Amino acid sequence: MTLMHIINKEIRHYIYSPIAYILAGVFHAIIGYFFYNAMVGYSRRVVEMSGSGTPTESFTPMTVIFQGLCNSMGTIFVLLAPLLTMRLIADEKRSRTMEFLATSPTPLASFLAGKFLAAWLVYLVMICSSLYIPITLDLLSRVNWSHVAAAYLGLALVGGAMISVGLFTSTLTDKQVVAAVLSIGILVICWFVGGGIGAASQRASDMLRELSLYTPFSNMIAGLIDLRDIVFLVTFILIMLFMSHRVLESDRW
Repeated sequence: MTLMHIINKEIRHYIYSPIAYILAGVFHAIIGYFFYNAMVGYSRRVVEMSGSGTPTESFTPMTVIFQGLCNSMGTIFVLLAPLLTMRLIADEKRSRTMEFLATSPTPLASFLAGKFLAAWLVYLVMICSSLYIPITLDLLSRVNWSHVAAAYLGLALVGGAMISVGLFTSTLTDKQVVAAVLSIGILVICWFVGGGIGAASQRASDMLRELSLYTPFSNMIAGLIDLRDIVFLVTFILIMLFMSHRVLESDRW
């Protein structure tokens, strides 16, 4: 099987399976609720600040609403991404088709890349469907579209990192629930503990922030694009894919 054949096969599975539609519905229900509350809260706050004579130049929808919603999207997918990826390899192992794939001429690298890219494309569709948020904000005020592009680049890359973690945990077991729980555990560490929460000392906190997924993501949703952040996230994805390859390679032998 070629890489495109694997991608098409996986995308068809997502199209005909209810899981992607359920996750997309949950995602948009949560984000839509947050967006509505943020708009109402922002409007009330602007009226209060105007009435008291407080300057509102720095209190913009981009910093108050958009940036906060992007942060919420990343946190939501800490829980949703493992559900999107839990079946990728675990289902192959459960149905015994992994044995056929292990002996087929298809390179394991192409097999894993196809699985990863298909899940990542589904994730990107979910994220891109939230573009109504900056478009709505642009109707109400001036939106910095370079800031929006940086934020969505961050969402795309951190989503790829989460998908790669889910793919890796799916190679470890033939049970989808176990794969999802393992993935959630790793992502919680990389997202919350890695962000410095619960660190015993300032030195440990600083070290964990350097290794976390949240740090480069928070820079991007703030509109800052640093090549080091991009390299870190891409490297993280490649390392997780390499580890997935090694697990399947050991299973083959």
